[in-house]
Amino acid sequence: MILLYIQLINYRIFIVKWQFREAYMWSKYKDDVYQCIIVAIGCAIFGAGLDAFVLPHKLVSTGISGVGLILYYITGLSVGTWNVILNIPIFWAAWHWLGKRVVVNTLYGTVMLSWMVDAFDFLQYNMVISDPLLSSMMAGVTTGIGLGMVYRVGGNTGGLDPIALIVRKYYGLQMGSINSVINAAILAAAVFVVGLEAVAVTLVSLYVYTIITNKVVIGFNQRKVAFIITYRTYEVCDAVISKVGRGATIINGIGAYTRTPKQIVMVAVNLLQVNKLKEVIEEVDNEAFILITDAQEVIGKGFTTPVVPTSIENLVKECKDNAHYVEHKD
Repeated sequence: MILLYIQLINYRIFIVKWQFREAYMWSKYKDDVYQCIIVAIGCAIFGAGLDAFVLPHKLVSTGISGVGLILYYITGLSVGTWNVILNIPIFWAAWHWLGKRVVVNTLYGTVMLSWMVDAFDFLQYNMVISDPLLSSMMAGVTTGIGLGMVYRVGGNTGGLDPIALIVRKYYGLQMGSINSVINAAILAAAVFVVGLEAVAVTLVSLYVYTIITNKVVIGFNQRKVAFIITYRTYEVCDAVISKVGRGATIINGIGAYTRTPKQIVMVAVNLLQVNKLKEVIEEVDNEAFILITDAQEVIGKGFTTPVVPTSIENLVKECKDNAHYVEHKD
């Protein structure tokens, strides 16, 4: 009886240890699992948008996907296959000059994007929108949402970023300038394959894509920052905290005309709280001077948690972590 009791205790201890280990492993890797799922969904949306709205009208794009599209129109080999082929030498160069961590972090996104583009290949044979311009706009929306989701969780799909980082590392050029030059060359080459009209329509898609991607990464809820110049500083702060539900920061300043010290109250609010803020300030000090401006992003308590760095920022960080990385001053 005693032995049976001891065995039951040992079994219970084993179960508790197993549950603890499972909980620990899940807490350790749940962020990676979440990232992989979101990257897969984002790549699926991108692939569906590319096949449904770009390929039927023989439009193009920028980056490695743009080169893959051009080669697809010439050879008939799938875009996803070309995406993998074109990324192989880029990965080799990144592994050699930037470090293996850069390659490992982008390999999953690259493979997933290539696979999703080919998986939704059937959509190109059923033209969803007959108007090339509208189709281009929808392409920008869908691909922007897809890659925006990937970037928001810190994912990466390869492409031109490693090339830009290598050039930046050894020649000190700005990454944005490098990408712009390469993308301009891709669009110029596309003119000889799909024609000037298709490239012109593609520019609309790229414009929409840029806007949507930024909105998905940063968020659609626009933020505002209000600067309130008042002689009733603490009354305004108390009213903002109690009635608007936002914190405030007091900044010391000097009036340029009167040369007298002034205090400025800075408040960050969302779009729906702007009118309430103005009403509250009007109640406390109807002579206050209020300046309200847009804030691209507000990170902190009451707004959003820090967004994981985008693909380019991730790659830069990986390069800096590499022992052979040398920072060049611009």
